[in-house]
Amino acid sequence: LKMKDVEHFGDYATARTYYQQALLLNPTSKLLKENLAKLDRLEKKTSGAT
Repeated sequence: LKMKDVEHFGDYATARTYYQQALLLNPTSKLLKENLAKLDRLEKKTSGAT
């Protein structure tokens, strides 16, 4: 699942589930960790949090 797809569809909960499952399989993946961090920022942005 690519971040651009997540942003396009806005299904953050499903994306988070997939990223977390992938991280269990590959816990040292820098890309997965970065994408989870981006997802955190997107969720805060859409919820109006600062």
